[in-house]
Amino acid sequence: MDYIKLQDQVKALKNLGEHLENKLKLVNFEVCDLQNDVLTLVDKCVDIQVDGNLNDLNLNYLREFYYTKKREQIETKLTVTQQRAEIKKLQHEIDEIGKDIAGLEKFTTSVDKRMTPAAVQQQINEVEAKSKALVDRQKGLKVPEDFNIEAVIEKIEMLERKK
Repeated sequence: MDYIKLQDQVKALKNLGEHLENKLKLVNFEVCDLQNDVLTLVDKCVDIQVDGNLNDLNLNYLREFYYTKKREQIETKLTVTQQRAEIKKLQHEIDEIGKDIAGLEKFTTSVDKRMTPAAVQQQINEVEAKSKALVDRQKGLKVPEDFNIEAVIEKIEMLERKK
């Protein structure tokens, strides 16, 4: 029983093949004219039809599959392009930060060369000595008890306005 069924299927497939070949000949098309990669794809399509028991492969499904794959490919290219642009932007920022770091390192190196601990201590001592001298000088200055600084400031402002 199975043998007869298989023979019927083989016979039907042969008839279908001959029918399709005749249609191709009507439009002057030969399968051998196709490129090797197209023939490979046709072979894969036939294998898929046989493996999946697909007797009627609708062309609209193939178009939908093609457009879906094409859309995915375009989206992937877009994503790659966006990521490359972002990488370039980040690389530029890294370069700028690297330049800033190099400048700061150069500055700290020059400061370290100019400012030794002994020089810093000497400057501190000089500032303390000047401060002490100013405090001593202020103590030595005798200001009368009735001295009114606000009156002096008012007189100076009045003289400046008259000029």
